[in-house]
Amino acid sequence: MPHDRALKSFDKTGPYADNSSFTGWMMITARLRTTLSCSPKEAFRHFESVAALGSIKKELIGARIARSEPGLEIADAKLRLPFFIRVSARLKYTTIPEAYAELKQIRGPLAEYRFAYTFREIGGIARIDAEAAIRLPFGPIGFILELAFGPCIRRKMRRELTTLERLTAPR
Repeated sequence: MPHDRALKSFDKTGPYADNSSFTGWMMITARLRTTLSCSPKEAFRHFESVAALGSIKKELIGARIARSEPGLEIADAKLRLPFFIRVSARLKYTTIPEAYAELKQIRGPLAEYRFAYTFREIGGIARIDAEAAIRLPFGPIGFILELAFGPCIRRKMRRELTTLERLTAPR
C-alpha cells in the first residue's frame, strides 16, 4: 500500500483562506491569503529588505546583513520559534519588486525554513499569498515536534498578515 504523504489538511473560511497541511513525513507547510486595501507597491514596501520585514516578522531577532545587493540579502539572525526555542541561522532574502519575496535558511540547525510571499493586484487592491515550509531535524522525534509546531506557525502567519493590514490601512 503506497504511503499517502498528505497527513493532515485544513480548509478554513474567514478573513484568511487557510490551506495549511502537513506534507511529507516531517514538514510543516502553511498557506494563507489575504487582501489589503492598498496597492501591491505599498504592501511590498514592508518586504523590500530584511530590516523592513523585521517590522512584520517578530520571529526575526537581531538580523545582521552580511551581503546586500538589489533583490538579494544574506543575513545572520536568530529565529524565535514556538516554545521559546531560539536558533541562529544564515538567511537568504530574495525579492522581485512588487511581486515576490522569499526568506530562506541557507545555513542553520533546521532541515528547512522558508517563507514566501506573492503579491498580485486585483481590482486595484493587493492580494498577498503567504506560504511557510518548515522541516525540523531529529527524524521521528522532529515529526512529533512538528505536530505541536504547526498550529503555532499558522498563528504567527496570521499575526503577520494582521500586522500588515494594520500598517497599510488607510488613515
